Amino acid sequence: MNIEKLKGLSLFSLIFITVLGSSYIFMSTVYELQFTNSTYFKNEALSYRIKTEVLEASRGNIYDKNLIILSSSSRSFNIGIIPNKIDNIEEVVNSLSAILFIDENELKNKIQSSKNYFYLLRNIDYNKGIEINSWNLDGVVLEESYNRLLHSSSLESIIGKVDPDENGIEGLELYFDSYLKGKDGQIRYEAIAGQMIPQANIEKIQPIHGKDLILTIDSELQYISENLCTEALKSTEALNCSIVFANANTGEILIAAEKNANHDDSLDINLLSVRAQYEPGSSLKIFSIGAGLEQGLFDENTKYMVDDKIEIIEGSCSFTYEGYKGCYRDFLNHEPYEITIQEIVERSSNVGTILALQDLDINYLENYLKKFGFGKKTGIELTGEISGSFTDYNTCKTCLSSLAIGYSLNVSQLQMVKAYSIIANGGSNVNLSLVKKPIENLSSQQVITKDMSERLRNLLINVVNGENGTGRSLKLDNYVIGGKTGTSKTHIEHYGYSEFRYNTSFTGFIETNEGPVVGSVILWGASVNQSSEYVTGGSTAAPIFKTIVNNLVPDA
Repeated sequence: MNIEKLKGLSLFSLIFITVLGSSYIFMSTVYELQFTNSTYFKNEALSYRIKTEVLEASRGNIYDKNLIILSSSSRSFNIGIIPNKIDNIEEVVNSLSAILFIDENELKNKIQSSKNYFYLLRNIDYNKGIEINSWNLDGVVLEESYNRLLHSSSLESIIGKVDPDENGIEGLELYFDSYLKGKDGQIRYEAIAGQMIPQANIEKIQPIHGKDLILTIDSELQYISENLCTEALKSTEALNCSIVFANANTGEILIAAEKNANHDDSLDINLLSVRAQYEPGSSLKIFSIGAGLEQGLFDENTKYMVDDKIEIIEGSCSFTYEGYKGCYRDFLNHEPYEITIQEIVERSSNVGTILALQDLDINYLENYLKKFGFGKKTGIELTGEISGSFTDYNTCKTCLSSLAIGYSLNVSQLQMVKAYSIIANGGSNVNLSLVKKPIENLSSQQVITKDMSERLRNLLINVVNGENGTGRSLKLDNYVIGGKTGTSKTHIEHYGYSEFRYNTSFTGFIETNEGPVVGSVILWGASVNQSSEYVTGGSTAAPIFKTIVNNLVPDA
């Protein structure tokens, strides 16, 4: 075979193999498209004409204990702009600026300077959105949404707020976000140029709307309490005022109100009752006395000779500066007299309390206080709650005395309400809550015996009913009220204790048809001024407590 024939045969073979290979590839591809991966490619093709729309779930409502609505969601629209889809910018600008009250030049500049999709406004009025949508403006997109509405400004700091997408970011809205939020649904259908194809299959998943939340708060009492705070800030020149009332049996919080002296009505989520701590002063004495009773150091009728001052460190009271460490004094000067434990509590005697507890082991006292919840979060349904703290007592000569009268520890207002609730309800633990809970979920753990609870209750009642009681202004003929005043120097960071500002408080209970209700009123940094030689819990906080009680039980 000559070379020319070989060349021809080789060329033919090459062409044949190429054609055969190409045919194989083509047939394989066809087979793959038609048979092997037909479902995959069919779905891929459909995906370019399947339109999905979100069916937004509405957020649950929040109600007070009387089912008065506090927070809800209403239908609204978000307005989006696609700059490159706008053919007639003048028409868009003129139309939107008029109905949305936006400056024309500002709107035009914003559109011209943007390349990508952006939200012009979110959560606009629903009816406005419907009207704008009817105009069919090129490049203007309207998305149905929900707008969160707060119906009670007095509960703003408790309820908190949501972001434009209705995600909880503060307060109860954050704590119960998943409960309130629900789950969006969707609708899927075939579309051409964004329009549904007639007779197309429609797949619809219904949204699961958020659940409603019922609070324990009485919004009417909340409103009254905030007004009382506003008035008290003026008369006492205090920096802040906070009020908490709760059902002692269930832990349900009825009032959680506060105001600041700056008259700032903007949202302040840093709730004093939850996130602020203070030295409680005399309102803690009932627990110190309780520890002494538990240890058998004395009983209610044990007598002590009480002077108006006592030295823990020798010579400390000889200094002209009365607040010198190691010297403790009663609030008012007096001659030595013999008084019982009951009268020590009634008169709120610092010297008497220290004298009675001088042989008590400080570790026992600390552990006794911890039984009532001091030094531990209450578990309230709000973020940022503080635990409070105890002083390191290892090298402290005066700590027992300080702790006995409500210093050398920091507590929160909620902790104080919880602790007094244990005394008021017969000695059972109670978990404070802002949300209604089933009866079966309530705690029944005994913290102190019913007998001890009754003894401490009677001591607190005598503070109100006793002839020399610091809370005697609270006495009501038809109701049983007990409690304790508290007055402690305000501690200022980087400065120390102020000689002119005091945290004044009253914490107590009233027996009602629904069981005992415990309340705490604190004026933070009440001022000593020209019109007031001194300030006390009895003169500042107790009157507020009484006014609230009169509204809580109208026939009081």
